[in-house]
Amino acid sequence: MGALNQTMVINRPVEEVFAKTVRMENSPQIMDQVEEVTKLTEGPVSKGTRYEEIRNLGGRRVRSELLVTEYEPNRSYAVSSEQNGVQITFRYTFRPEGDGTFITFEGDIQTKGLARSMFKGMIVRMISKEELFHLQRLKKYIEKQDAGSDQVEESQH
Repeated sequence: MGALNQTMVINRPVEEVFAKTVRMENSPQIMDQVEEVTKLTEGPVSKGTRYEEIRNLGGRRVRSELLVTEYEPNRSYAVSSEQNGVQITFRYTFRPEGDGTFITFEGDIQTKGLARSMFKGMIVRMISKEELFHLQRLKKYIEKQDAGSDQVEESQH
């Protein structure tokens, strides 16, 4: 897909890994730069669900709207955002592997306009550095949780 590609096995069943990955409200506990995530749409997570995310980027609070663009339970999930001529898509795929889950994280970065295109390499490097250990942090977060704790929470939304 693009600039960011990572794979990892998480030692939990695919249903649990998927449920915890798609629960964007967990992002501040997984990603250093994310301060807050608020779900903007009603109902369970599905294609079309929107979130507001606030990240701390070098001391600046940056707000983004995230849109779920792909949602196939226990198989794939994608979220995209666009801000200031930069579109970012993060896509996860899941498949059972033994008692665990093989997860792939792909990130794609597109720029619009001449000015953003000129800085695309720098933007890709900055985001790549930010997301370098994304799956490692996700694995640590999921494996330290009690099995099924977010599945109950998700069903209440």
